[in-house]
Amino acid sequence: MMGLKTETMLSIGMISLALGILIGRFVHIEISGFSISDFVEGVLVGLSLTMNLAYLALRSKKKNTIM
Repeated sequence: MMGLKTETMLSIGMISLALGILIGRFVHIEISGFSISDFVEGVLVGLSLTMNLAYLALRSKKKNTIM
């Protein structure tokens, strides 16, 4: 499996964070008592946390190997 470039990970993380915040703020979709919009917001914020933390970990590892 090919890895993502660190810049790509950062941009995916930032875009998913922005979309998660916007969906949580302005969208409400509910089917049979289950909030679809809350689920999508949670997935996007979780993806954002994962991508941003992975970016930070890879960036610090890359800086340590260069020096």
